[in-house]
Amino acid sequence: AATQIATDVETGERSSRSPGFLQKLQSASSTISLILSPVAIVLVSLWVSNESMGGGGVSWSEGDAKRVFNWHPVLMIVAYAIMNIAALIFRVSGTSSYQTSTRGISEAGTKRRGTIKAIHGYVWAACFLIGMVAMLAVVKSHNDAVSGYIANLYSLHSWVGVLVMSLYTLQLFVGIFAFGGLMGGTSRFAVPSLMEIHKYSGAVLHLLITATILLGIQEKEGFVQCWYEVTEADLIPIQNYGKIPAACKISHGLGLVVLLIGVFTSFALARFPVL
Repeated sequence: AATQIATDVETGERSSRSPGFLQKLQSASSTISLILSPVAIVLVSLWVSNESMGGGGVSWSEGDAKRVFNWHPVLMIVAYAIMNIAALIFRVSGTSSYQTSTRGISEAGTKRRGTIKAIHGYVWAACFLIGMVAMLAVVKSHNDAVSGYIANLYSLHSWVGVLVMSLYTLQLFVGIFAFGGLMGGTSRFAVPSLMEIHKYSGAVLHLLITATILLGIQEKEGFVQCWYEVTEADLIPIQNYGKIPAACKISHGLGLVVLLIGVFTSFALARFPVL
């Protein structure tokens, strides 16, 4: 059984079976998720450009802590969008082990999968670096002597963020050492169970990162004061939509897009039988 799984993982050929209904839905989900990724980048750019976000825009200057902080959501969303591409690259390229067959393994197919694997690893590594700079922006903005000091690691978002970033780092380095040729010949042939864990943990991490981003958006909305005054029972909130601050409408939209990316990517990465 282990040999069978390993062979499925290593091959770069598509299965001879036609994709079923669920597989077609997964393909559509991948496309939708990839389309939403740049939309999220546009929305976060509009969000931090709003006047209520520390005057709008970004900075790295001392005494401009609020705009230094704006790098954090921008870079985290950029990293999330790029990571989403890395997460789906095996699916959209047809080289996922869930889509391949043990028959007809070709050198060209194996080489193609190797190229996709390299792109996957490099992109995840790039996202790690972007994420570290995003976290540095928080530390810098909170420890600005001119703007005033702010406590670190006081919110649920920050605690969850540190945990998720730690898990991401573990996932990245296990992937590099186990599947990047740094373990003296260890490959997916030798450790098929590790590959299955790697795929599972990667999908879980994507959901955890999605949830962490939503926590961060919610926390920032509190500072931006995403509410409006009412003088009577607010029984039909849609009537007061215009009273919601513009920055909050943008961040609400960003949150919904991030949530949809998480849902569509999670569905696309799932392993369904061909029905």
